[in-house]
Amino acid sequence: MRKILYRLFIFSLILIYSTGCGSAKNKENPITKNGVVYACLPCGAGCDTMVYQKPGNCSHCNMELVDKSTIIHKSIQPEDMCALDISKVIFLDVRTPEEFNGLAKEKFGAIRNAVNINVEELKSRISELEKYKEKEIVVYCSHSHRSPRASYMLTQAGFTNVTNMNGGMSVWKDRVKSTACTAKLYLQQ
Repeated sequence: MRKILYRLFIFSLILIYSTGCGSAKNKENPITKNGVVYACLPCGAGCDTMVYQKPGNCSHCNMELVDKSTIIHKSIQPEDMCALDISKVIFLDVRTPEEFNGLAKEKFGAIRNAVNINVEELKSRISELEKYKEKEIVVYCSHSHRSPRASYMLTQAGFTNVTNMNGGMSVWKDRVKSTACTAKLYLQQ
């Protein structure tokens, strides 16, 4: 029985390293030939924190691996949103128009006066945001899976003050306890 367990253990280690996870094992100081450390194109999953030695695709979510130094957007928690000076912030909702307008099955609400550009259309519509380049852009979606990717796209397009709202609108009611904050920013669907 011990031999079988030992063989299963060895097999699982081989499997982990052969699927690419081994290349991401050293999060602190990965050894690379060209000095570039790669990370998953931000997708909001746990694999966003893993680093890799070479380009390719994330072994967990299959997103493209990018130079980690190019991931420069900031993050904010929903409960910290009311500390923002909303006169200097643009809120960008990257959900579908149906989700944004409360027509989807799940209704999480939205941020008042947000601009809605679906993440799938962001690349072709990014020029619509040019007039906001001097403002902070806070990007959000439902669960914070699309907004990190959109935040990355904005920084790659030259936007320098981009912040991703962690957790998305799905966590707003659980995490934002201030009724004043909710009255100020939250739009019920």
